[in-house]
Amino acid sequence: MAIAEQILKFLNGQDRQDPVCAKQLLHFGSRAAVDQALSRLAQQKKLMRVARGFYALPIKSRFGDLPPIPAEIIAAIARQ
Repeated sequence: MAIAEQILKFLNGQDRQDPVCAKQLLHFGSRAAVDQALSRLAQQKKLMRVARGFYALPIKSRFGDLPPIPAEIIAAIARQ
């Protein structure tokens, strides 16, 4: 299974839509491979880049894809 598929499976398995950074995904591969996979997923619109180095699944709504709640983004950055 490709790193991008593993990342999506990991993010879909979470009960909350918290943003993640590449450091949290290093168990899938090297830093360069994880960064490349995140970049490609963002280009394919499967992930949203919410801050520098932080990505999250977009929230689907009838108005289109929405980013996570800003408080969740701030909390994720503060944890790092």
